[in-house]
Amino acid sequence: MATGRLVLAFFVSAILSFSVFSQNSDQTITVSVKDSNGAAVAGASVELTGRTFRSRTLVTDSQGEVRFDGVRADTLKAGVSAAGFPTVYRDITPSGSASTEIILSPGSINESVTVTATRTQLSTEDTAVPVSVIGRDALDRKPVNTIGDIFRDLPGTSTVNEGAFQVRPRIRGLDSNRILILVDGERLNNARTSTGQSGIEIGLVDVDQIETVEVVRGAGSVLYGTDALAGTVNIISRGVNRGPDDKFRFGAMFNGYFSSNEMGRRGTASVTGSNRWFAFRAAQSLERYQNYFTGKANGEVPAEGLGLGISTDGEVGNSQSHGGNTQITTRFFLNDRSDFRISGERRRGADIGSPLLTEGFGFNAYFPYSDRDKVGGRFEIRDLNDYLAAISSNFYWQRQKRNFTNVTGPVLPFFRGSFSETITDTTSIGFDLVSNWTFGSKNFVTMGFSFFEDENVDARLQRTVLPPFTPNVTTSVPRADFGSIAFFAQDEFTVNSRLKIIGGVRVERFKSSSTPKDGFALPPTIRPFQLEDIGIADLATGLEVDETAVTGDVGAVVRVTDAVSLSARVGRSFRVANLFERFFTGSGSVGGFLVGNPNLKPESGINVDTGVRVKTSRFSGSFTYFNNLYRDFLSSTTAFDNRDANPRCPVLILTATTTFLPPETGRPAECIPSGGSYTLVQQTVNFGKVRIQGFEGEFELPFRIGDAGFLTPNGSVSYLLADNEETGQPFNVVPPLKTVLNLRWNDLANRYYLEAQTRIVNKQDRLSTSFLASNGGPEPGYAVSDVRGGYFFRRERFNFSVNLGVTNLFNRYFNEQLILAPARGRSFTVGTTWEIR
Repeated sequence: MATGRLVLAFFVSAILSFSVFSQNSDQTITVSVKDSNGAAVAGASVELTGRTFRSRTLVTDSQGEVRFDGVRADTLKAGVSAAGFPTVYRDITPSGSASTEIILSPGSINESVTVTATRTQLSTEDTAVPVSVIGRDALDRKPVNTIGDIFRDLPGTSTVNEGAFQVRPRIRGLDSNRILILVDGERLNNARTSTGQSGIEIGLVDVDQIETVEVVRGAGSVLYGTDALAGTVNIISRGVNRGPDDKFRFGAMFNGYFSSNEMGRRGTASVTGSNRWFAFRAAQSLERYQNYFTGKANGEVPAEGLGLGISTDGEVGNSQSHGGNTQITTRFFLNDRSDFRISGERRRGADIGSPLLTEGFGFNAYFPYSDRDKVGGRFEIRDLNDYLAAISSNFYWQRQKRNFTNVTGPVLPFFRGSFSETITDTTSIGFDLVSNWTFGSKNFVTMGFSFFEDENVDARLQRTVLPPFTPNVTTSVPRADFGSIAFFAQDEFTVNSRLKIIGGVRVERFKSSSTPKDGFALPPTIRPFQLEDIGIADLATGLEVDETAVTGDVGAVVRVTDAVSLSARVGRSFRVANLFERFFTGSGSVGGFLVGNPNLKPESGINVDTGVRVKTSRFSGSFTYFNNLYRDFLSSTTAFDNRDANPRCPVLILTATTTFLPPETGRPAECIPSGGSYTLVQQTVNFGKVRIQGFEGEFELPFRIGDAGFLTPNGSVSYLLADNEETGQPFNVVPPLKTVLNLRWNDLANRYYLEAQTRIVNKQDRLSTSFLASNGGPEPGYAVSDVRGGYFFRRERFNFSVNLGVTNLFNRYFNEQLILAPARGRSFTVGTTWEIR
């Protein structure tokens, strides 16, 4: 990847040279913010944006006003948000000086923009794919332990795993590395993480450091490349804003959270400072969660729930976690149109359990630590000339290091168990250059170049728990790296005021390589011809894999009326096999023996989304139908050799713990070497065709109840259907019909709110025959309810809020579908924010 680094350096130099084009402007815009009674709203955040990227954010004074100087753009949007109020956006066309009045009402329809769906700031109403935007106010109201919890309520999404750190998203039936997780537009995914057994830990992002979460359902490969197969999640960190003048102002904030179920505590303190040339934010958080408790049925944990790892009072063993986060962000404002941001983050997770996997289960698995360090920067210039609207560059360095430890067998006096530590250390660097161009009044083009590289070093220590110790240091993945260089372009072509066509293309070159490393060796009991047959003969001595992916999409948005719009998009998505799937060779974390497969083809999908959106001043709703056909999915299965006598014999490895019995597998006896105990070797392969389709709908309907306030029913519904088109059997990855119903009340001044929510997931009996047999029947349905309420106090320089809630109100015992560990029982939650600015 030396070439990539040279290209990176060249573009950095080119970007810095662009700063000479930045010019001054003398237009002034004043925004006045009032509530529905005509009173000034002090302390509201007003963000003024152009067609491209964020321009500037100011806070209203005691008169509810802000003033933006030095503005140059043809069309602007003013986004206004205040604690407890829905966010609203208004178009502004500056002409010399302009003054705009914006009314905030608790009964307004919440509005949102996205930067993820198109890599530019755009209203969610104008995108060809469905997008959910969860703002800071919603995160404060929802009692979430980690950011993964929000996916329980969004349409078309669900969750994987349980606990306060390990909950991960599932979008349209797919999870793990088939979803791309971004932090501020930069990859959190890395190429070492197992797809089938874990996936990226979204808990590596601290909840209190998040400003917005954008969830794009559908393919995102054109703009973001590999892994954006089912969806893209962009977690946008709390930023720093420019001050109004040369005077330097300081501020402070405290966020606190408590959950009674697992005695969960989280606290974050931050300090900010800004003037018109410089701004900073420094934050420190700490969190601690003990084991959580399940719900009850008739006052006690049901008999079928008292499996290994669950106590009689419902405590779920090994579900604890601890952590902390340090974040520093600085931003330098070179002039009215260019700024430079640099930030650093240090995330530490410790004693992270895997729920139910305890000593009593016979397999105790946990993470003694899971750490993330990151340094990143962004340089941006806007309004360079009549054609080049903006250009920006991002770069980052990131290191993710974690230790996965497991103990197998009894851990008792005079008995021996085995102990292993698998340490994965992945260092990532990335860079992208994005430019926005306007050609005439109809074409808005986004094009760019991106580069990233993941370098991985593994180590595994295995030994017996009790004397005599037999330590053995090995590695399951040789020293390896995975990198990409890509070019992408997207055009938003406005045909007329009613029709917009959006199309894009991406060309990406990937390289994976392994190099020799002490401790990595191929199993001696796999014979040389078998190593050749399964394609790993060169793994220990060094191997390179190069491949190119070309993808594209096209969509349209049609405004039938001012209130109704139609959208459609068809595109190709892909995911390239990662380092784990290509190179991992050794004992699996949960048993068996795995080998890599350097010959894997990328997973690919043809994704179709169609939708209708309706939005008036008193109603907002959407309905989306999607149909996604995936080919060459990656999955682990038994590895076979090609010996002449029996062309399909399983590859075996000598082991001291598992006996391979031919009658159980249906394999002929001549496939089995005489003497010894053997276990099957597993290898990742491409298989068949999978179709996942379904629909997603959302609605919001606020109405006023005299002087009592506003009542707002809202909710979502989604249904997924998945089939393995090769076998004719259902594909066992999707929950069925899910309905979320919510009723919210606000007083007219929007100081108080009350909210009640119920999530209903129907029984899933559309499962394959083999899954039904091993699962003991269908996946049960359930309904779970939450209530919450809160109070907001707002002033120009001071905000205070408190949010109280009860999750799983009726203390139901249930499992999220396709999840082994039961869900949390009832929990009383308290969240509070104190802000001085």
